[in-house]
Amino acid sequence: MCDICNSKETYVKDYEHIYEYKGKKIKFTAPRRFCSNCNNLVYDKELDNAVGLKAIDLYNKKYGILKTKIINLRKKYNLSQELFSKIIGCDKETLISYEKGTIIPNDNHILILKSLIENI
Repeated sequence: MCDICNSKETYVKDYEHIYEYKGKKIKFTAPRRFCSNCNNLVYDKELDNAVGLKAIDLYNKKYGILKTKIINLRKKYNLSQELFSKIIGCDKETLISYEKGTIIPNDNHILILKSLIENI
């Protein structure tokens, strides 16, 4: 339902997103739900979550570190998530989020991970 006009009629169309994180802009197009009556963006759990994950993935590709590289590094040395999280200095839950691609690693962890990957 639309928060502006309370209409229940909606449609989906591509929408250009611009996210800024740590002074860096990520621009991409992804489907979003809109109100058929007033064309306001309407919440759609599935579409909105997909947009957030795409923004994180694009940021990590361009400025951070890919989740697959983190997983591959940990598995190369046969380390548990518990032990690897201690090595890089984060909580296990944080590492799990990095590996799922649901959050962007912080700058310190990116530096540590990139250093470990480059020195293999």
